[in-house]
Amino acid sequence: LGKTTGWIHRATLKAKGVSMLGGVEYLGVDDDGLRIRVDGSEQLLPVDHVVVCAGQEPRRDLHAALQAAGIGAHLIGGADVAAELDAKRAIHQGSHLAAAL
Repeated sequence: LGKTTGWIHRATLKAKGVSMLGGVEYLGVDDDGLRIRVDGSEQLLPVDHVVVCAGQEPRRDLHAALQAAGIGAHLIGGADVAAELDAKRAIHQGSHLAAAL
């Protein structure tokens, strides 16, 4: 998020009870939740939804693997198109997708 406007989005998300974690290594998603590693410690987060805001290179390997396994998945934001990244657009896409599901 931009230096001048990012705080607005973070404040809005915090007010809605959204937890944000940085420096996380994503290990996997299963029926129990999201498995991560933070500071060398593995953790399980019992979540229903995950929004990942990371990097500027599209990463489609997980999407491709899920599709190949017959698991429905949606590709949005920078994971789909990393050129001219727009966090507000990505959050908007994620919110609309979540509402549609």
